[in-house]
Order: sequence, then C-alpha cells, then structure tokens
Amino acid sequence: MIFDMFDYEFLKLCGLFRYMPVGLQKRYDAPFLSRSVISNLREHGLVKTQSDRLSYKLTFEGRKILAEMGYNFPDDTRMDLKRPAYKRKLKNALWNISLYLAGIDIYSSKTKELAEMEIGYISFLTLRADKNIRVLAGTRFLGILRIRDTVYIPYYLENENDWIIPGYEREIFKAQIEAIQGIKEIRIILTGNSLEELWACIHPESETEKLSRGKKRFDAALEELGYDYLLVPFNRDGVVQLGFLKSYRNRERLAKAIGCDTRPIRHLSECDGVLENVPYIIAIDFQVNRIVRALKQIELYDHTIVPKICCLPFQKSAVFKLLQLHHCQKCVVITIDKNNIYDIFPEFKRNTTEQEPYMTKEGKYIDAVNKKNKKADVKE
Repeated sequence: MIFDMFDYEFLKLCGLFRYMPVGLQKRYDAPFLSRSVISNLREHGLVKTQSDRLSYKLTFEGRKILAEMGYNFPDDTRMDLKRPAYKRKLKNALWNISLYLAGIDIYSSKTKELAEMEIGYISFLTLRADKNIRVLAGTRFLGILRIRDTVYIPYYLENENDWIIPGYEREIFKAQIEAIQGIKEIRIILTGNSLEELWACIHPESETEKLSRGKKRFDAALEELGYDYLLVPFNRDGVVQLGFLKSYRNRERLAKAIGCDTRPIRHLSECDGVLENVPYIIAIDFQVNRIVRALKQIELYDHTIVPKICCLPFQKSAVFKLLQLHHCQKCVVITIDKNNIYDIFPEFKRNTTEQEPYMTKEGKYIDAVNKKNKKADVKE
C-alpha cells in the first residue's frame, strides 16, 4: 500500500485527537473521512476500532508510519471507555475537525506559537499535556482559537445542565492568552451537535436548581463572563460558519456583495450596511450579543424601520427565536446560500486535498506492508 494524502490526513488527525469518532462521513463533506479510506487503514493495521464501536485509534504500526512522516503524537494512557472524559474527547475531536475543514491550523503545540500566527488554534489536549500547566485539568474550555486580533474560547454543550465556574475559567484562559500579543477582544464560542440544541441549552424551558461552590449553568455563566458569544455547531454547517468567521473583513465584504453602502452610519454602528434606506445586519457569525445590540440601535434610531438580517439557511429558525426573545419580530430574515458564500470568499475552498501519493520532504513515498487485523487491533 502506497500512502496517499487522504491516508495522511486521517492518520494525522487520529494522532492529534487520540480517539477519532465514527460516522464522520454523515456529518462532514470531506473525502478523506470516507468509509473506504478508514477501511483501508484498518485492513493494513494502522487504525483499530475501539470496543464500544464509537471511535478509532492508532495502532503501534500507525504511530510508526506517522513518525516516518515526521509526526510524533503522545499516546493516551489506557482509558475506561465508560468515563465522561472519553466522551468529551470525542466531542473535542468533532470541534477540531470543523476547524480543520474550515482551513484553520489546529496543530499548534504551545500557546505562544499563536503569537506568530494570524489564524490558529491549540487544543486543550495539547495544553494539558504540558506538565508546567497542570492547573488546566479543572477547566472545561476546549482550546484557544486566534483569528487576527480576537481570541475565541470554545465550550462544548450537551444539555442545559452543563456548568462551569466562570471566575476560575476566565482566570485560567486569560493567563494563557497573555502569551499572545496583539489581542484586543475575547469572545466565547458554544459548540455542539446542532444550532437548535445549543439554543435550548442556554434557554432552558424551566428554572433549574442553583448549583453550589461557584458553579453556573451556561445560561447564567455567559452573563457572568461578560463576553460576546457565538453559537457554532460541529458539522458541515458549522464549517461554513467558521470559514466565514476567519475571512478578512467578512461582514463588510458580504454586505457589499449584497449591494449595501457600508460607510459608517451615525447611531447604527452595529449594523453592517444600508440598502435603499434599510439597515442590514450580517448574522452569519451568529454573534448573539452584537445582533441584539444592532436591533436595539435600530429601534432607538427609528422604530418604524424594518431591518433585514442575513444568515445561513440552517440559522434561520434560531434567528426567529432570537427576535421573539427580544421582542424584535418586525424584521425581514433573508438567507444566503453557502455556495454564494464560497463565491464571495474564494479563499475559503472546500476539499482542497487531492488523493495523490504522499511524498516526504526527501521526495520518497511511504509504503505500508499488507497486514491482517489482529484481535488487538479491533479491541482495546
């Protein structure tokens, strides 16, 4: 078997995550996550399926091949697959894949490396592997994402009972951010299976019991943290949203493409442009607080104006819920097809990896010896 770029992409991600979730082809549009690629790697004994059938893991041979490619990832200690920590690693992997498919570098090894990057990410797995910062073991954030002068702190939400200790989290991630220069803003990203689930997590239908020892569920924790927050699902829709988020002057460029005049407007600083005297709000990043601020500005400026909000099709339902929550139903919501997003932002290309042989820096191909699966390659 001569290694190709699809094999390389999958193995490298598998090494970074430790556990690669199954069913990725249904969630993302990426050929290197297909069943055929994974089956081929399993047949050659480079990855194995865990006993719970929820994830793949590198075998010794898989790590050896990656080392030949120049990549060495530490192996996890033997983990109980019933522990919550294992499930969190699977969700963390989905978030990382979304970033990776959006064209964001996820392979930073230290926070200070982000100081040299315009756009980059470091995972909590990498941060917690540093023996000098063991205090991170008590935190819940998934990593640190830098996009130019803004840092985003992502959290995974599964249900409305998920909690953090806001003051402690803020203290720890701000200490890490100090190693990155030129940062002007900090924002929170909430990620999960779908936008609908994320909305439900931070807007519980009934009051929940108060938690002890400084713990706060995310509906209250967001208010205490005081940062703007975004809702981003880890799926193919979230990949488009992240691609938009990392694009330079994204809202301005989209507003101009629609035909808006994007010159600053007095009293409407949070709006993105005006077309035929109608203010437009670009909501594709789904930065909730900013959308609300823009709506309130318009209401104060002229309550008779009917603004337009632009979002992706999958965000439309949540936008209506947001409008209803803040009593701003007098709006027009228009959707922008993701293919139009690709046309407006050509730097965000889909599936650029070609299925061609992998070549080392020395100009050599890597050949994996055919090998039948052993029981140890299927079960851990």
